[in-house]
Amino acid sequence: MLRLHSGDLNRLLRLLDPLLVMGLFVLLVSGPMGPDRFGQNALLSTLLVGLVTALILPQFKLYQSYRQSSLLTLMRRLTTSWLLVVGGLLALAFGAKVSETFSRVNVTAWATLSWAVLFAIHVGGRKLLRWHRIRGRNSRTILYWGLAEAAIEFHQRLQVAPYLGLRLAAWFSPQPPRISAHLPAGMPRCGGNLSDLRRWLNSHQVDQIVFSFVSQSDMSMHDLIRFFGDTCIPVAYAPTWVAPGMTFHPEMVGGQPCLELWRPMDSVLDRQLKRSFDLALAGTAVLLLSPLLLLIALAIRLTSPGPVLFLQDRYGLDGRRFRIYKFRTMRVVEAGDQKGLRQATRNDPRITPVGAVLRRWSLDELPQLLNVVQGNMSLVGPRPHAVDHNEQYRRLIPGYMQRHLFKPGITGLAQVNGFRGETATLEAMAQRVAADLEYQREWSLGRDLKILIKTVLHIRSPNAY
Repeated sequence: MLRLHSGDLNRLLRLLDPLLVMGLFVLLVSGPMGPDRFGQNALLSTLLVGLVTALILPQFKLYQSYRQSSLLTLMRRLTTSWLLVVGGLLALAFGAKVSETFSRVNVTAWATLSWAVLFAIHVGGRKLLRWHRIRGRNSRTILYWGLAEAAIEFHQRLQVAPYLGLRLAAWFSPQPPRISAHLPAGMPRCGGNLSDLRRWLNSHQVDQIVFSFVSQSDMSMHDLIRFFGDTCIPVAYAPTWVAPGMTFHPEMVGGQPCLELWRPMDSVLDRQLKRSFDLALAGTAVLLLSPLLLLIALAIRLTSPGPVLFLQDRYGLDGRRFRIYKFRTMRVVEAGDQKGLRQATRNDPRITPVGAVLRRWSLDELPQLLNVVQGNMSLVGPRPHAVDHNEQYRRLIPGYMQRHLFKPGITGLAQVNGFRGETATLEAMAQRVAADLEYQREWSLGRDLKILIKTVLHIRSPNAY
């Protein structure tokens, strides 16, 4: 049976994309203008459209394998590259003083429809490849070297993502298990030690080798690199000390190759884009919600003695402290105690009647819109914890403080995924931190918008008390 490979499909798309864009240009721009107005420039302009498209789109990795990339990555690359194509063509038309020749309506329609068609074709190709991979076609085989526990975990990761088309063909270990009855269904038996692996490679083919370093073995990391480097097969290293949210981004530091384990938002454009998004939405929200804010402040003042706002120090971006604003929901004595570690619990006697309503509907968080306007917080990001909670959990959860590489948010991925309210166990907090670090690793403006929409739709939470 013929196997559909992503390389074949990408080569086809690389040829098809410029042709489609050229066809739509003729249909929507040059065709409606007629030969009298467009004249001999029709062919030249159409060819130029195809040439610019063919030159720019590949520069944004549109025709590389999307086996392990998200749909959001595809959309971002296509949108960025297509905007550059359209911008480049408009600049050329303006420089050649022929921009007035074109209808703005027709050009806008062409640019919009072309993007939509390109996106649909690339998504369709991605879906087609995944359909084939789930059915065992276009699969890549992997040989794994490591301890049984790590090999089992690796196999299970592949099993839950069949659309990737990755299959464990064999695995070997420095400590081969004596029995294989505990292996998951579909997992091959251990093939033996390193000598057995060498013999296996002489009679089998695999697409990739993945190995993890085992300190208990007789071979050093240097020995393993020399061994696997003596093959003609792509090799990947799988560290066994992975913590949540690690990016493993390659980085050169003073000429020294390094792996950046946790990565901040280092793009100036991304930072400015997120900040502009925050200012626009938070500023608008403050204006629109000002009557509600005044009503809540009045209700707190009339029903409970003490200040309207509860102020508390929190860790912000880069671990710098800032003062967070919340509507006061507890009685003054307890609310003013910033030293204790006690979190609010269900039916907590410290919470006032008005405070219970505010907490249930998350209205106590509204003053944090002012924190966003000030620049201490973002609309979306890891929720800032009390300083004492930070000091407690940073000792217990690896990578906990790395969540401060982003500005803290009013809402976040952890909150819309159910990790909201009281964290009664260490495991619950670890899951929340893992979600925060995943958000940082996979950040995009589109994801921020999605989280905000989910927050509004599920603003009333049973875990908020």
